[in-house]
Amino acid sequence: MKETLEFLKVETSKCIYCGFCEPVCPTLPFGRHRGYGPRGRVFSARLVALDGKATEGDLESLYSCLLCGACMEVCPARIDIVSVVREARALITGMNRL
Repeated sequence: MKETLEFLKVETSKCIYCGFCEPVCPTLPFGRHRGYGPRGRVFSARLVALDGKATEGDLESLYSCLLCGACMEVCPARIDIVSVVREARALITGMNRL
């Protein structure tokens, strides 16, 4: 879990919130807000890693991702968004077991 937390903190801190990822995300147009896009997912993953808890909005954001990787192709910061989402999901699953 310590490795997951460190990975999430480092990887999500790279995001400059430029929004380049949003036009290529297939789920963003179907979500209720920007949290359903890669930028929102990175933000949610960061909050989960820092706060140690996930809100309903964080869950919706992170579990609506298809893990297609389209966002990673255009990310100027080269964030591994697919791994961020996977690790955040794993972290949340681990939290629910406690």
